Amino acid sequence: MSNGRKGSRLDKKNLSVEIAPIKGPEDLREITRGSDVEVTQVKAGKLRGSIRHIGIGNLGISVGRFSAEIRSRGPLHREKVVLGILLASAGRALHWWEETRLGDVGIFPPNVDADAIYGGGAAYLVVSIALPELLLMLSSENRLADPAFWNTKGLCHPHPRVADEVGRRLKGIMCDVERKANAPSAHSADFLRRTIIEAFVVSLMSALPRDSRRSLYTGARLVTEAEDYVDASEGRPVHISEVCYALKASRRSLHRAFVDTLGVSPAAYLRRRRLSTIRSILSGRDTPVISIADLAFEYGFPEPGRFSAYYRAHFGETPSETLRSRS
Repeated sequence: MSNGRKGSRLDKKNLSVEIAPIKGPEDLREITRGSDVEVTQVKAGKLRGSIRHIGIGNLGISVGRFSAEIRSRGPLHREKVVLGILLASAGRALHWWEETRLGDVGIFPPNVDADAIYGGGAAYLVVSIALPELLLMLSSENRLADPAFWNTKGLCHPHPRVADEVGRRLKGIMCDVERKANAPSAHSADFLRRTIIEAFVVSLMSALPRDSRRSLYTGARLVTEAEDYVDASEGRPVHISEVCYALKASRRSLHRAFVDTLGVSPAAYLRRRRLSTIRSILSGRDTPVISIADLAFEYGFPEPGRFSAYYRAHFGETPSETLRSRS
């Protein structure tokens, strides 16, 4: 149920952004698009902040920041699974009366009450996704492919180093998505959705016990099949979650295979393939005039600064230098 108070809104094909200002606790009822939580301001003072509701295809994202301590109770979505991460907090944070650290991931099943206390200066990011779609993306992941996992509310505590990296990555992606002027293609929007869900999966997997079962694939065979799948994609960006689904291989099995055979992780290898594709486009004499940032986004790099760093580290020159060298 919406509170009826609107901020600025921007709609693009495959991407929508709406900014809703927070001027009181009533503006936090829709803490994520589709929620109607009961919010009580615990401590006196002006409550200020904003919530950015972002839609990437059918993936809902909400990024909120507010100033005063609040208590919230109620379902975050009636129909979808909600995953949330705490990005900042100047005071205590509790979910279901369990202490929450920065980077912890909350799992909120459909129509199940969230119960939280957020201290002042809090910031969060939540995503909402239909359970069948989530299970399809994670069908190769044993425990994460079990509907019971997502239908059980809980708070996961990833390794602190993983939690820190995932938090910084998500904040960077959100900043650059909001600044993007052009509409992403369907392929790049799908890759972006997978990248955001993958961040949560990485956090959750670091908090779960390792699976001791051996892979049915040999490392070399799995790497070859992964390469064959990417080769057949006709140049579009392919996310690791798509490869895992296609090959019916878990992320840990795929990681072990690539590290054992090529000495790099599958994510790094796929990233280098996409970097090589971009370099070929930039150095081609018949390449039309194109924004480097837009090209990077289309090939799975939503953060221009991170893309430039990857590119320079791998090729020893900047994307702009590659573009100038073709003339």
